[in-house]
Amino acid sequence: MEGFVGMTSDEALWVARAKAGDQAAFAALFTRYERRIYAFVYRMMGNPDDAADLTQDTFLKAYRALDKTDEDLNVNAWLHRIASNACMDVLRRRQRIRWLPWEGAKHDAPSSRLEDDPEDSLIGDETQRMVQRILLQMSPRNRQAMVLREYEGLSCEDIGEIMGVSRSAVKSMLFRGREEFRKLYHTHESAS
Repeated sequence: MEGFVGMTSDEALWVARAKAGDQAAFAALFTRYERRIYAFVYRMMGNPDDAADLTQDTFLKAYRALDKTDEDLNVNAWLHRIASNACMDVLRRRQRIRWLPWEGAKHDAPSSRLEDDPEDSLIGDETQRMVQRILLQMSPRNRQAMVLREYEGLSCEDIGEIMGVSRSAVKSMLFRGREEFRKLYHTHESAS
């Protein structure tokens, strides 16, 4: 799910039509991005109710702000920035940040295939819990940059647009975030 450089021709048409008041065109944008934004918000908030509410809030804010956007709008980055700001506002109000472990984008029930190895599942669950503990100890900005890059697969340019910083600042945050994660991982491993 690599970040987009710009809009597809469909998106450009949908944005233009939505700006003119065509609700079906905005509904097409919603359909394309709703699951992606929900998954991102779910990862940031760790709660399906919060994710549903903030996803709805994101699209409401996007709809209201659509007429103020540029013609070369990067819809993916724009929606992620609105969602990211909404999440950070709620998290700041709560004075705590919770993150989920890095797992797949789908939030479906675990598979029950016969070839699944229970030992591998146990090791995977343990690894996810360890990742979550480490992420909880990281600085919020470094975590945000890492989730956008490693989980969402966005480019440094898109992350910069979402977080309101330059591409080089994103690269620095990712470097610091990886270093912070590595140090915390080694500390965790030493304590085990």
